[in-house]
Amino acid sequence: MPHPLYPNDEFPAGALPDYPEDFYEGDGFDWIRQLPAGWTHVPLWGVDGWDLGSYPYIVVAHYDCPLDVIYGVATFTEGDVAVTAWRSREARDAETDEIALGLWHDRENAPADLPAAGTPAASIPARFRGPHVRA
Repeated sequence: MPHPLYPNDEFPAGALPDYPEDFYEGDGFDWIRQLPAGWTHVPLWGVDGWDLGSYPYIVVAHYDCPLDVIYGVATFTEGDVAVTAWRSREARDAETDEIALGLWHDRENAPADLPAAGTPAASIPARFRGPHVRA
């Protein structure tokens, strides 16, 4: 399904040069070690660096093309892996914003003042969006 903010930016996952697939031989930490070249797991998200995922059961990873042509996001959930590909980093990060919001709503110690589950990326407050950058 196209992203509502970036409807023309989604690619089929098969357009990625190599991408993670379902993995049942271990947990999320094992999956991280098996990520194809170019993929990195994303442990923190948002301005304050909240946990993105629930290790070792749920892990999120990003792909950044060295030529800035395609970007990917993969979510490992107890062995099942969902992958999407995007034409822009902004579109990929908007999807990750929405993934993060959904994951945080499922946690007891979620960030305070979260918007409602299902809030579109454009309406998520800035402090909950984007990659965490360590100071």
